[in-house]
Amino acid sequence: MNLQLEGKRVLVTGSSSGIGAGIAAVFGAEGAIVVVHGRDDTRAQAVADGIRAAGGRSIVALGDLATDAGADAVAGIVDRELGGIDVLINNAGGKTTAGVPDWLDIGLDDWAATYQQNVVAAVRMARAFVPGMRERGWGRVVQIASASATQTEAGLGEYQAAKAALVNLTASLARSLARTGVTVNTVSPGLILTPASRAWMEHVASAQGWSGDFAATERRFTAEQLALSVSRIGRPEDIGRMCAFLASPANDFITGANFRVDGGQCRSIN
Repeated sequence: MNLQLEGKRVLVTGSSSGIGAGIAAVFGAEGAIVVVHGRDDTRAQAVADGIRAAGGRSIVALGDLATDAGADAVAGIVDRELGGIDVLINNAGGKTTAGVPDWLDIGLDDWAATYQQNVVAAVRMARAFVPGMRERGWGRVVQIASASATQTEAGLGEYQAAKAALVNLTASLARSLARTGVTVNTVSPGLILTPASRAWMEHVASAQGWSGDFAATERRFTAEQLALSVSRIGRPEDIGRMCAFLASPANDFITGANFRVDGGQCRSIN
């Protein structure tokens, strides 16, 4: 299937590592012009260099999207270099607390900071770029939430609430952009293989006394710890491929929806 993304201008926020870097690489391979965003120039440039080395086109935009100044800096670079974007992937986010603290021990400052990083950052980017999409009569916005937005755990209160807000934000923004040619959707990843998740899985394997290589650990972890319907956890490119599909001009009939890419991690029907 030709996703028709050749030459499309795509900003992937939080793409200097992890899931965002995987998303950026997929768009680069599809022929899009990719804006790699982050706060560390060395890491962001490395991702952009990788896209270019694979034959793609990429630029870097740096800024902390949890602040107005940082968001304005990113928008300014994009407007100056590309004259706007066609596709916005709101992937930047995270949590400020370490580990999994008791719900009542999460400070109010941490609640506010996590909301800024995940929700208000996405709003800032939408306010910067969606008006141009609407004026041109075409655009795509994809929010990266989390499986934990709808299937909650005890120790991630502020993060889960912020990701749930993103899912709701998607639906309301999609409604507000009805019949404009701009669609808005959410992708909710399950556990994705990153250095942090790999270290966690290897720690569990050691604690449980499991033997074998990482592939064996992954199969056992997905069966015994997560009870997935597949024998591996996700890869960043799994999320990238879903984003590329939702961003494609070939997809103009899906908007306001939340897509789980989690290997069956969530148990509810929807």
